[in-house]
Amino acid sequence: MFVHQSLNIDKNLKALLAGIGLSGLQDFMDYSAGQLVSRPSKRHIRTLYLDVAGEKRKYFLKQSGLQSLPVVLKTLCRFQVPRLDTTRELLLRKLFCGQGIPVMNPVAWGEYTILGWPFRGFILVEEVLGREFVEVYRDASLRIRRRLMWVHGELMGTLNKKGIESKVHPRDLICISENYATFRHCLVVIDRERGVTRLGSISLMQRGKALAEIWIKGAFTIGRGEQSELLAFLSGYCTGSGAKEFSKAMRANFIGWVLRRAEEILTRDDRFGKLRSEFKEKYGLP
Repeated sequence: MFVHQSLNIDKNLKALLAGIGLSGLQDFMDYSAGQLVSRPSKRHIRTLYLDVAGEKRKYFLKQSGLQSLPVVLKTLCRFQVPRLDTTRELLLRKLFCGQGIPVMNPVAWGEYTILGWPFRGFILVEEVLGREFVEVYRDASLRIRRRLMWVHGELMGTLNKKGIESKVHPRDLICISENYATFRHCLVVIDRERGVTRLGSISLMQRGKALAEIWIKGAFTIGRGEQSELLAFLSGYCTGSGAKEFSKAMRANFIGWVLRRAEEILTRDDRFGKLRSEFKEKYGLP
């Protein structure tokens, strides 16, 4: 047959999922109960609940369909295999987990393919118990905010040191404890929809640009932090990535790339029109 399907379900949840009508691939693709929690512009994400060992647990069902032609063509131009968003997320989660990075746990996934070309799929992940990083940050004192930015930077530095190229924004993090000694004690990464699905080499320029985008675009979620928080973010990154071992010239180039990319974003992105002067004054941007 031209159409092939694959389905994987955690053996400990098979009976419970079957009890609410989710046993075959099509069941997951047709599921429309639960609350729709995704934005209209995004792929569907619905909640469902299971009674596991007498405890009610929450799960997120993410469904995706055929990618748009521009996305497929862009992927092919990069000599990459087109993948569904759900498949990419699964691969990134496995990559993170394999490198010891705390990440949301997938419990079921599957997809349809035609001649090896994926066109529909899903992934079911278990909720991470804790508070959103954004919420914790907004309620925290300046001292705690600096520490939160430090562990966020440490996380990004560790990812890059291990060869993982994937931007983790504040909205992509859950705080599971108030022990901010290291990101491994307090953070779990969620929503891995973008990123390179294999380990590779990441240049200092690429790292600097990614950090600038995370920091500047964070204004939409956590607000405009103080300069001391930016310094904490970069300090945590240097610790996680081993950048403290760089030469003085390499460190200067790295900081330069961060600042230049930040300045480019502020200049070209109209969403920052009212914030440009404040950002440049606060962070000493050119």
